[in-house]
Amino acid sequence: MPYGNIMENKNEQLSNEKEQEKEEGQKQPVAKDLVQLKHVEVKKQELSPETRNLAQTLKERFIEHDQFERLSNDEITILETFMGKRLFLERIAIIANQSRIPLGIPGFKKSELEEILNHLISKGYIESEMVGDKCVYILTERGKYRVQ
Repeated sequence: MPYGNIMENKNEQLSNEKEQEKEEGQKQPVAKDLVQLKHVEVKKQELSPETRNLAQTLKERFIEHDQFERLSNDEITILETFMGKRLFLERIAIIANQSRIPLGIPGFKKSELEEILNHLISKGYIESEMVGDKCVYILTERGKYRVQ
């Protein structure tokens, strides 16, 4: 059988199949014709006074808490160096400066670190203890929660 005859037969088969699909498509009902939609009335819920008062109280407390929780980028960097450990000032400096110096950001100086640590102590994120002649810094539960 020559190649031209094969192609003609295939084209005829395709056109016959398309015609059959069109006829079948016309016979089958469309989904939107089968569905009956109903209008539903929706009433807006009213807030009870108790709910409104509770929401206002929570909002006020969140604002107070949020203002207290604001930390500078340096304070957050120092907090993240702890990872639940007790650290001496020198170790904090090494860990904190490890990520800053390669980026071209100047490292923390001892006085800067002590100032930041004192701020974190006053906010309740870390505590300090004297061990021998050195000060050791410990992450509090609040600090652990903040770091997570």
